[in-house]
Amino acid sequence: MAKLKLRWLLWCAGLGAVAGWIALRLLTAAGRYAPVLDYSALYSLGAVCAVILFLGIRVKRSTLGKSDFEPIAAARTLVLAQASAYAGAVIAGWHVPAIITLWAATGITPTLTRGLVLAGAGVLMVIIGYIVQQLCKLPPEDTDGNSDSVVTE
Repeated sequence: MAKLKLRWLLWCAGLGAVAGWIALRLLTAAGRYAPVLDYSALYSLGAVCAVILFLGIRVKRSTLGKSDFEPIAAARTLVLAQASAYAGAVIAGWHVPAIITLWAATGITPTLTRGLVLAGAGVLMVIIGYIVQQLCKLPPEDTDGNSDSVVTE
């Protein structure tokens, strides 16, 4: 499976920022609030991060021989970690235009603080995605021909 690439994460963050900027312009033109997620989204993001980290630790323990874990479940954990990293990049990017606009227009406000916290949660999702990707690495195989098996002739 391919590793997370910083370039794709930056593209996702940029896409989220463009979408956030368009939503910000449309909503503020209509007299609505800035499109910043509520704190309830923070609880959801935290739960997702905790579950992914827990699963990544289980995969690592399995590769060390300390527990039993299905290989397909390990692959699913890796995919989930990568998906959360991309989602975190989009979430962080989504909040950047609102953060910049709110900071320039009104200074420190509760909405700006919420946007900063949720953008930080998006960055945390990216970091946890990278960490779990490293936890899901398989140990290198023994390719030098030495094995512990008994050879019978």
